[in-house]
Amino acid sequence: MRATGKKIPPGIARFVAIAASLLGASLLAQEAFAFELFGHRFFEAEPDPDISPDAQRYTVAIDTVGADDDLHAAVLAASALWTGRDDTPPPSTAAFLSRVNAEYGRITAALYREGRYGGTIEITVGGQDPDAIAPDAVLPQPVKVAMRVTPGPLFRFGQVEITGAPPPGPEDTDFKKSTPAEIGLAVGEPARAGAVTGSEKLLIDAWRRRGHPLASIVRRDTIAEHDSSTLDVAITVDPGPAATFGPLAVTGTSRMDPRYTAWMTGIEPGAPYDPAVIERGQKNLRRLQVFSSQRIEEAKALGPNGQLPLTLNVAERPLHVFGGGVSYATEDGAGVEAYWQHRNLFGHAESFKLSGAVNGIAGVDPKDFNYDLSATFTRPGIITPFTDFTAALEATRETPDTYTETAITAKVGLSHAITDELTASVGLGVTASRDEDAQGTDKFLLTGLPIGLAYDSRDDKTDPHEGFNAKVSAEPFYEANFGNAGVITDASVTSYLALDREGRFVIAGRLAAGSILGAPIDEMPNGRLYYAGGGSSVRGYAYRSLGPKDNGVVTGGLSRLEGSVELRAKVSESFGVVGFVDAGNAFASNYPDFADGLRFAAGAGIRYYTGLGPVRLDVALPLDHEPGDSTFGVYIGLGQSF
Repeated sequence: MRATGKKIPPGIARFVAIAASLLGASLLAQEAFAFELFGHRFFEAEPDPDISPDAQRYTVAIDTVGADDDLHAAVLAASALWTGRDDTPPPSTAAFLSRVNAEYGRITAALYREGRYGGTIEITVGGQDPDAIAPDAVLPQPVKVAMRVTPGPLFRFGQVEITGAPPPGPEDTDFKKSTPAEIGLAVGEPARAGAVTGSEKLLIDAWRRRGHPLASIVRRDTIAEHDSSTLDVAITVDPGPAATFGPLAVTGTSRMDPRYTAWMTGIEPGAPYDPAVIERGQKNLRRLQVFSSQRIEEAKALGPNGQLPLTLNVAERPLHVFGGGVSYATEDGAGVEAYWQHRNLFGHAESFKLSGAVNGIAGVDPKDFNYDLSATFTRPGIITPFTDFTAALEATRETPDTYTETAITAKVGLSHAITDELTASVGLGVTASRDEDAQGTDKFLLTGLPIGLAYDSRDDKTDPHEGFNAKVSAEPFYEANFGNAGVITDASVTSYLALDREGRFVIAGRLAAGSILGAPIDEMPNGRLYYAGGGSSVRGYAYRSLGPKDNGVVTGGLSRLEGSVELRAKVSESFGVVGFVDAGNAFASNYPDFADGLRFAAGAGIRYYTGLGPVRLDVALPLDHEPGDSTFGVYIGLGQSF
């Protein structure tokens, strides 16, 4: 039993449990003082319509003799009477007695999970043996249930014999624990039942990774030696025959081409069986966003030539979807965005998406807002099941304090998922833009060939606790109006480290850098130069307000360097707090020049966790405030800041 996160000694824990039960009984007994006058009840809540008039109320006290706090908590968690004591009571005496009798099996299983095989369980109902109570008996309201659980000694594994275990191999390199001994099934270790059942699953999975889909446990003997408090275990595994993938049948398609759907799994008939291939295929289908569910089922027996037939069951989503979002920052202004998408144009999961966004809404003049309109066509599976083709047309207008840029961009590209984590991309883009700033008005026509790699091992895209996300790109370009050729390079990495097993405390870090080679600052579009500041950069400073200056006006730079560190703490299931430090700047040189210095900010925030991800509210303060800088920034959005 636990209270306010601290362990209570076993004796006190049992006293609290018994006292809570007695207190509950005394409160329920107050119903005797309730009365009804002219249809109105006094001193009593209205009856719950979901509670049967024959419902059997009860109180429960559980005493675990000689148990430590963890074992006592395990017994309480296993007891349905204890965990359901505040729920709707059983509808009748018979239903109540059935629940009481089920307690023996529940608590016995809990003791086995803790390595206790010599325990005893005594239960009385109103001071009687529950087996002596008739199903239609009239019991007190509430009736007292008392349990006395004697766990017995902790058993340890004695003899451990495993027959048919797979030999170690490279198939296990991605698994931290791949042998029974590593999960506790070893001589002298506590004989927890989970170590036995977990080892059986581990052995079967290991054989499946080696191409044996029908591996099974054919024998399990467990003998408890009560004299020595040991548990002897013998497990025999039948790996079954090695197999190859058989044909993949598809059910549930209506608009999607079933042959294309099967091809998009990447499963090739005749290839050696590998469960990782099946998992990747299902993940690739989820990426298409056209199915509400998809599941690949394996046959129970091999077909001709040792092939394993497969069946893919899918359910299609509606063709059209729309959505939107809002954001707000005191320095950047408010933002709204919306999109409409057709998710399956021609039966091959082609998507067409129209999206628009208005940001920087900090005043009343629409000429000062930032606009973004785009149309994007995506065709997945263009060369391989893991290669996508994208074509997009985008029109933008940006109006930060130092310039106004209007641009239109047309681009095409290919992206290929090399593995589940690693993706490569290549593209071709042409941007025509018109820039207005303190130096005058310029026009640009820039053609680029972006090439990139991205590695993403985060456990959750909106609220990561572990893993990292790294991106690197190089874009050779030619700008026609000034005749400059060069390359734009960018790299970023974010990393996450959980400080506890539950992931309630997480350290998150971000580092980003970029450089432009081959063109001077005044012959590059403002939108392609580097700036710092804003909600996704150095919080606390206005959007694009940091960088090299000309006569006090930020002009944008040829390089940048940014970093952030956050400590995230989830204080409840719904709320969390964050403390952070940001640093960064943009520089006139081709590479970050620390002589110009970094700008720093610090702040704190709160998180409200939803099914779509955490809603964030951050407040940041500049640490080296200069004339013209903001004094603080407030940022609201969906998902963690990075």
